[in-house]
Amino acid sequence: MQGQLLKGRYQILQPLGQGGFGQTYLAADTQRPNHPQCVVKHLQVQPPSPGATISPAVLAKAQQLFAQEAEILEKLGKHDQIPQLLAYFEENQEFYLVQELITGNTLSQEIIPGQKLSETQVISLLKDTLAVLAFVHQENVIHRDIKPANLIRRQADGKIVLIDFGAVKEIRSLSTNQQTTSLTVAIGTHGYMPNEQAGGKPQLSSDVYALGIIAIQALTGLNPDPKVGGLPQDSNTGEISWQNYAKVSDDLAKIIDTMVRQDYRQRYANAAAALQDIIGLSQPSGTTTAVSLPAASGTNATVKPNQSSLMSRIKWNRGDRLGLAGVMVGTVGVITAAFTVPEIREFIGLDRAKNSLYQDNGVILQYPGNWELQEINQPLGGDRAVFKSPKQTSSDPYQENITLTVIDLPQPLSKEQYYEQWLRPQLESESNIKLVNTPNSTTLDNRDANTVIYTVKEGGIELKRQAIWTVKNGTVYQLTYSGEVANFPTDQQVMKKVQNSFKIP
Repeated sequence: MQGQLLKGRYQILQPLGQGGFGQTYLAADTQRPNHPQCVVKHLQVQPPSPGATISPAVLAKAQQLFAQEAEILEKLGKHDQIPQLLAYFEENQEFYLVQELITGNTLSQEIIPGQKLSETQVISLLKDTLAVLAFVHQENVIHRDIKPANLIRRQADGKIVLIDFGAVKEIRSLSTNQQTTSLTVAIGTHGYMPNEQAGGKPQLSSDVYALGIIAIQALTGLNPDPKVGGLPQDSNTGEISWQNYAKVSDDLAKIIDTMVRQDYRQRYANAAAALQDIIGLSQPSGTTTAVSLPAASGTNATVKPNQSSLMSRIKWNRGDRLGLAGVMVGTVGVITAAFTVPEIREFIGLDRAKNSLYQDNGVILQYPGNWELQEINQPLGGDRAVFKSPKQTSSDPYQENITLTVIDLPQPLSKEQYYEQWLRPQLESESNIKLVNTPNSTTLDNRDANTVIYTVKEGGIELKRQAIWTVKNGTVYQLTYSGEVANFPTDQQVMKKVQNSFKIP
């Protein structure tokens, strides 16, 4: 096909590879300035024998599957880590998908049999891949062919891009028998494909299994391909037995083991569930699944109690709690030791303060599990969600909160220009606002971001707020904390955790 012009527009430059779905080509879009390169996937329904005609029923089924898959790719391609669908068309009973070209290397070039990656590298890989896979699962789509060759580390920013959605292979899987249009083979790659998928009944957790296999492959240097022996299994349980081949922490090993359970009902139900635990690994020691919540009194206490905690059971006012906190400071060594006792942690509620996961249109973050997700507005530009802390008592004057804001800018702006032209004028329009500092540099989702702190009075209460924002592809993503001035030093711990878990599409 080299040199052929498809649809009068896409000129084939060279083949890129052969897969189960057909041939992939590098092409040039001759109808766009500078003829940018793209990827053309050629899908073809084979006749039952050379020269034979294809059954109208088979062709009709192929057309239906092709249109459905194009619709899915159009929807998923809105995520930054999934190639954008540029076009799809049919010519001479053959089907073509045109997608964005991703420049980078597949993970097959990073995960090499006999070589091991570090735990830090694997956690980063899992976090990045699970984030985009969580978006896919949110759309109720199963990829069905997660493997190193279908994960590209993009050259521009180092992020993992998910390619080659397996469902397009259904067109190749159609029976070419003149009397039937049934699907005849399971879609996936042996070694990464779990039992239920091999049996033709894939689940969202089937993708989680495949990614867990990749993590084991990266940590151990073992090759999961059954043609070379595959991964070792426990003779009693049938589960994959891999930890003796890797240098890995118990926490990460437990997560991976849950990802690759043979029974899909014992795995994480979807990527978002696994992502929540992976994000928890980056939290300080002792808080893998619990959030260290700040105290409402602004003292040195590290726990902001929920309804089941010690402070909420003792009905003292804020002044009494301040006095108690002073005593606690003097005995902090004893208390710290006590926190390691499971019974005491359970009593004061530490082990019940689980994180919750928010995700919407590719935006993902973790927030304290006892905070209320108060409202979610449609993403038309502006506040997307508000996360409110629980009231300490009925007389608690203010509930600390974090607001997620997403704004589609009318024209391209940098994060500095957004501050000068949008955020700063908005702040200065209110007379009771005082800027504490000029914007400082920080990060959101490993992107350069800015942060500014300011104070304001509302209802006689002096509040301190912190805004953190970045700009990507003409869209502003902003987190804004608001709380009483006295609580700000400890509440920053919560804000930092939300910031560290924040992912944008």
